[in-house]
Amino acid sequence: MADLSLFQDYMNSKRLKTPAFNYVPGKGFEPTEQSQKVVNLLNQVSGKNYNLQPANSVMAREGEPYWGTGGGVFYSDQNTGYVDPLGGTVHTVAHEGAHAVFPSSLIQMQREFVKDYKNPKFKNISINPLEVPRDSGQRLRYVHETITKPSLVEETRAQGIAEGVLNKLGIFSESSVPEYKTPLDYPTTFAPRGVNMYANTEIGPPSPNEMKELQAIRQGVGPLMERVFKQGYNLIR
Repeated sequence: MADLSLFQDYMNSKRLKTPAFNYVPGKGFEPTEQSQKVVNLLNQVSGKNYNLQPANSVMAREGEPYWGTGGGVFYSDQNTGYVDPLGGTVHTVAHEGAHAVFPSSLIQMQREFVKDYKNPKFKNISINPLEVPRDSGQRLRYVHETITKPSLVEETRAQGIAEGVLNKLGIFSESSVPEYKTPLDYPTTFAPRGVNMYANTEIGPPSPNEMKELQAIRQGVGPLMERVFKQGYNLIR
């Protein structure tokens, strides 16, 4: 009789409909048939190579191990997506794959800026935020555009692409995090980051123009996310 490992027992206990990996005794974690279909479709449509790997036991985010979270992470310099092999789903595979082969222009510019921030073409985003007028609301807008928007757009786009891939393949879109009921729930968590950072840094009450700009930012987030999600979804025909 085959010896089921503790890994497989744990994975079975999660009762996932679309697990990202199976545990094969003697071989380790291997992508499920559905996961491999996702990888193949992303590679076919993009013409690139998405390298899917199971997250290993020592990988962690902010000190918390990935195993059991259902999450994943992507390393742009390797085109590699690491997915939790215990609780990750095929949706996570598709999401990390979207980062790998279809990154947004905003996130690509941000990565380029980090590598070469002295390049003259970045003169509009490499200024000191404290040099931007505060009371007019311009500083708050600057923080939102440079801190929030690249990640918000990238994560929303990845969700749209993931949903497009799963729909095309006829695979059930199962979130690895029960709290996320819709595809936009996860990227929405990125929406207040810049504003929160701003509020925790600036001293004194906000000016009327800052409040006006805050309202404009909040009103613009929803339509932006819907537009970016549809763009990502429509990349997969």
